Amino acid sequence: MMRYMCLLWLTSTLAGGSYAVADQDSDLKQFQGKWEVTELVEDGKVVPKEAIQEWLPSGGKFEIVENAIIFVSPHDGKKQVKLFSLDVTQYPKGIDLSTRDKKDGSGIYRFDEGRLILCFSDPAESKRPTEFSAKEGSKHLLMVLRRSSERPTVAKVEPAGTTAKVLTDAQVANMLRGRWRYNDNVGSLFVTFNADNTFNTVREVTEIRLFQKFFVQTPVSTGKWSVVNGKLTFHILTSVKPELVNKLFDFNVRSISDGDFIFVDYLGRVGQASRVN
Repeated sequence: MMRYMCLLWLTSTLAGGSYAVADQDSDLKQFQGKWEVTELVEDGKVVPKEAIQEWLPSGGKFEIVENAIIFVSPHDGKKQVKLFSLDVTQYPKGIDLSTRDKKDGSGIYRFDEGRLILCFSDPAESKRPTEFSAKEGSKHLLMVLRRSSERPTVAKVEPAGTTAKVLTDAQVANMLRGRWRYNDNVGSLFVTFNADNTFNTVREVTEIRLFQKFFVQTPVSTGKWSVVNGKLTFHILTSVKPELVNKLFDFNVRSISDGDFIFVDYLGRVGQASRVN
C-alpha cells in the first residue's frame, strides 16, 4: 500500500509539473509580437495617454521575441533589450525582469480580452505585487497593453553586386574608413576602421530599469581589416571571446555610400550600418 501511495504521489507531482510547463509555454506564446502601452499608472499618478510616448523608453512601443523585450528609441533608433521569465504556478501569475546578470523587477500579469495587464513593484523592492493596482504609496507601476496596429516596415536592400560593379576595392576601403554603428537585438555595435587598416569594436547597451535608463559601453575586439574582390575581411587579434582570436570573418559588401553600408555577414544575414559623424 505504501509503495502504491508513493507511486500515486510521484505520478500526480509529475503531472502537475507537466501542466505548469504547458501553461507557461502557452502564456509565452501569447506574449510574442508587437505591443503598445495604452494605459499607465505609477504610484497613484495616472499618466495621460499623450504623455506615455515621452515617459516610457521607445515611446511605449516594443516587441517581444521569445523571452526578450526589445525597445527601439523613436529618437535615434537605438535598441535596448530586457529579458523576462514567467511563473505560472502562483496566483496572480508572476513575471520577473532582468538585465544581463541582475534581476530588475518583479511583477504579475494577466491577459484580458486581447489586453496584456502588467503590474510591477519598484526595482528596489523585493516583494511582488499581489493585485493589479498602483495606489499612491504602493510604489507600483500598472500598465495596460494592446497589440500594436503598426504594419511591419520592410527594409529596402539594393541588388547584390552593386558596389563591386561601381567601386574598386580601394574606393570601398577609403569609404569605410571612420566609425560606423550597427544596431541589433542586443544594442549598438560601433566599428571604427582606421587608416592603417586596424579596427576596433565597442558594444553599447542601454540598460533599462523601470524608472531610468543608462548607457554602458564595452570594448569587444581589435584587429586588422582589408577589402579584396568586394569582400571585407576582419582578422581578430584581441577579443572578449578568446575563441575568436586569430580567426578571419568575411563580409560581402553589397552597397556603400557616405552614410550607409549594406553587407551580408559570414552567416548569410543581410545587415545595414550607419556612419557616425
